Amino acid sequence: MNTIRFLLCGLTALTSIGFSSTIVTSPGNTLSVAFTLEDGQPNWRLSFSGKQYINASRLGLEISPNPLGPLETVSQKQRTVRETVKTVWGKFSSYDNHFTDTLWTLRETAGLKRTIEINARLYDSGIGIRYRFPYDGGWEDEIVLTGDRTEFCFADDYTGFSYRRERDPLGPQPLSKFGDCLLPLTIKCSPNAYMAVLEAAVFNEAPLLLKRSESSRTAFVAGFAISTIQRDKATSWRTVLVGKTPGDLLVSPVIYCLNPACMIKDPSWIRPGLAFWDWRAWGAETQDGFTYALDMASWRRFIDFASKNNIRYLVLDANWYGPESDKNSDPRTSRDHLVIQPNPNRPNLKRIPAPKDWKDPIDVPEIIKYGKDRNVGLILYFNDIARLNYPFEETLALYQKWGAAGIKYGFMKGRDRQKVLDTRKIVELCAKYELLCDFHDGPVPPSGDRRTWPNYVVREFCHSQSDAMRVFSPTGFCEQVFVNMLAGPLDMCNGMYTLENPAADRPKIFKNIDTTVVAETARTMITFSGLSILPDCPEAYQAKADLFDFLTRLPMDWDETKILHSSIGEYITTARRKGNNWYIASATNEQSRKLEIKLDFLRPRRKYSAILYEDAADAHFKTNREAYTVRKTTVTADDTVTAVMAAGGGHCIYLEMQ
Repeated sequence: MNTIRFLLCGLTALTSIGFSSTIVTSPGNTLSVAFTLEDGQPNWRLSFSGKQYINASRLGLEISPNPLGPLETVSQKQRTVRETVKTVWGKFSSYDNHFTDTLWTLRETAGLKRTIEINARLYDSGIGIRYRFPYDGGWEDEIVLTGDRTEFCFADDYTGFSYRRERDPLGPQPLSKFGDCLLPLTIKCSPNAYMAVLEAAVFNEAPLLLKRSESSRTAFVAGFAISTIQRDKATSWRTVLVGKTPGDLLVSPVIYCLNPACMIKDPSWIRPGLAFWDWRAWGAETQDGFTYALDMASWRRFIDFASKNNIRYLVLDANWYGPESDKNSDPRTSRDHLVIQPNPNRPNLKRIPAPKDWKDPIDVPEIIKYGKDRNVGLILYFNDIARLNYPFEETLALYQKWGAAGIKYGFMKGRDRQKVLDTRKIVELCAKYELLCDFHDGPVPPSGDRRTWPNYVVREFCHSQSDAMRVFSPTGFCEQVFVNMLAGPLDMCNGMYTLENPAADRPKIFKNIDTTVVAETARTMITFSGLSILPDCPEAYQAKADLFDFLTRLPMDWDETKILHSSIGEYITTARRKGNNWYIASATNEQSRKLEIKLDFLRPRRKYSAILYEDAADAHFKTNREAYTVRKTTVTADDTVTAVMAAGGGHCIYLEMQ
């Protein structure tokens, strides 16, 4: 998937012992890193736009049973690389992979005299640093890594936000207030300087976290659980993104391009898209007297509506093959009983026998065929209990035979490195049988690895809406997109259209959602995902068909992405292009807001028909969630559109070139 445009190489060799120093700059000179070796300890410091934001910080790893001793420089080589990296799907159809690569080779001055390599790639929008153990470097075949020495000693007590699993990010707060924290860590250094610490290409070791360092009150050191690595292999990349706005971090190519190229020979079967989801719609009652459940009749209604409205998938969640926590539930069969939720205020389910005259028994192979005949693919729930108690690869082969589009993997057990290895194996096997992967419930962090395995379309690396019987706030959304979403595509389940009082009439919605229906529409596009899951029933979307029109137009695979407005916890405007057409979505926090959207990125001297989907004048995320308007106009690149958003609201624009 790579097309090399040109390659420039310049080599530098340093052979001094004790102290050596070199400064490496990114191709556009916006980022510079000084590497030094003092008293046998390698260090680094980082400057962006001429100002130093990371002070001298250690580099290295903790190795057992023989820790690395003092080091000396053997050589340092630099080269500049530029190539076009084409994507299978994503925010861009291709990336300009332009970086300065430096390879710093060091050797112990005494003892075993082992050799280790520090590899750094500097982009104008970030840096990746990793460690490699050369085959001829004096290492055993397998090296035990007990920890990391990589430090991030920030130059001041900047404001930070950090990932916090299925809750809103931690922050904003000064870096000095953080204890140990999970990645990503997004940092506001100044009004025109932002950074984020995260990890790229996590395939072998346990995921990184940040621990407090003793160096200063604003310093952190990377850490991970005990892992092993093979001789001649490299670790994941310790990565820092930089930008003048938080939106710059979202369009950086660094995380994606630091990963190995696509391993799937022909990935043409991988098609991102919107998906209906049976779970949250369970219990919805329609005007014609139908009640949604986890059954064939409900699934057919989803599929029939999806096939007419460019909704590519339907997700069948837990219990399609039996109780998800029962080891006797065979994932190769359809369940032979009914499922009910006895208490609408509790998520617990109960199975009851099917009636003897069950006229429409669950038949998953049949509903998959029904969907395929209507160009709607089915995603099937799966979990560890099923994987460990039944032949997993045989089951995936069966799903392919049935015609399933992929799996939604829930509740993976295990920790640290083992969870990374299990995830990688699952994704590789799914690729073998042409199945997409949606990982839910505490997945390993995204790390740009969808470049290598593009069937890895989404992860619930966030607080998914209404999950854990909780909802997130408008501020929470405007934080997650600048923290969690830096790591990769999210399964956030935006797009709820029944908003007046769903907690009262939906058994699977336990709290009303603080949002507007236009904000839900906008959030669906703003949230980058290869499988954007819509949680409502078809009738809810049909009732607002003129607003739902925006979602039916979304290709979910983009040629270009721009972040036009961005402020962490406050607002965002995202513009995405497919072909000649543009899709723009804005969202705000609990404050009503006006954002001026300049259309100067449109093609000059061309007219565009515009459809604007807007909060009504009296809309509000607490008191009037479903009020909206839709209007049409004509615009050019010389125009500016004012996105007027209610408190907790949103705004969408579809632009079609005439």
